[in-house]
Amino acid sequence: MTKNNKQRGFTIIEVALVLAVAALIFLVVFLAVPALQRNQRNDAIKRDIAFVAEAVTSYVSNNNALPDGSTVGAGASWMTNHTVSGTTGLSNYLKDGISTNTQVIKTETAASTTAITGTAGTTWAAAPTGSDTIIVYNNAKCGTAPALKIVAGNSRQAAVVGATEVSANTFEYYCQSI
Repeated sequence: MTKNNKQRGFTIIEVALVLAVAALIFLVVFLAVPALQRNQRNDAIKRDIAFVAEAVTSYVSNNNALPDGSTVGAGASWMTNHTVSGTTGLSNYLKDGISTNTQVIKTETAASTTAITGTAGTTWAAAPTGSDTIIVYNNAKCGTAPALKIVAGNSRQAAVVGATEVSANTFEYYCQSI
């Protein structure tokens, strides 16, 4: 009597191949998820900039002047820590619609004789330092890419500037003129 003792199992090559495929899938997921999250944050910042630009346009239409922040207090901040300040001025136009990614919205007046300049990935004079701040520059307008800059405008123009994240701690400025 012969005994047929065949045991089937996985070879070491098959196991190694399955582990390599699993490692590749995990690698793709770990690389793709942060990029997707960054893109979602950037899209939210761009929507917030458009919303603020719309709010400033409405304010100008109703008041025949740009919001200067004088009714808000020091620093002309209309929103700090995602809380809208004041009950007058631009605050009335910012009540709803801003994502939680934007923490600060403030107004500054661009000097009529100087341009606030900067290229992608650099810091502008008095520009947002992170992707959570939007600044409305009164009496200014957006310049042209690739050397995006803010240039002097008339008394009814404003440039709304925010920073989008390119990579960790590297920002690119996004500007919308009113």
